[in-house]
Amino acid sequence: MRSIDEILKLVCTFLNEEKVAYVVVGGLTVLFYGIPRTTMDIDLILAMDMPKVKRFVEFLKENDFFADEEDIKAAFEERSHATIEDKTSMIRLDIKGIYGENDRITLERRRKVSLANFEIYIAAPEDLIANKLLFGSEQDVKDVEGIYVRQFDNLDMAYLEERCERLGVYEEFSATKTRVERQIREEEKIRKSF
Repeated sequence: MRSIDEILKLVCTFLNEEKVAYVVVGGLTVLFYGIPRTTMDIDLILAMDMPKVKRFVEFLKENDFFADEEDIKAAFEERSHATIEDKTSMIRLDIKGIYGENDRITLERRRKVSLANFEIYIAAPEDLIANKLLFGSEQDVKDVEGIYVRQFDNLDMAYLEERCERLGVYEEFSATKTRVERQIREEEKIRKSF
């Protein structure tokens, strides 16, 4: 059974070699920037034209994934996502295309990072925070809090605030920021009292 790291390396190496612009988003980027949590999927935004879909599907099938060219093409045309399952594990690839300005910005601002002995492109922490606030599930809010705490000194706050404003989630960001900073101050007081 393959690990999520092995699958990530396999797929991202292929995309890098094929010169397909992509960005990893979702739970795996939270692991990189925030508080570790369990995830069984690899979320990818791909800038892939239809002729490259065929080669991508061939690669996936050759490497033990359940993949269907028509499903992926339909997902891109319908502006939805396609789920591709690994035959050797319970790990899934959730892929989507560039469907609007938000996806385009996330792809353009991606960051190249090294994991073990390979390189991948992941969403910038500011874009990850803004997008997770936009989706707004309970898990997304927890993810934002963890990213904010761990990346506080590295965040471009002016950009982050502007991005949240444009996505209509500035109030949610402000509330999260206030809550997390209050918690940090309280924890510092406790540490100092010992």
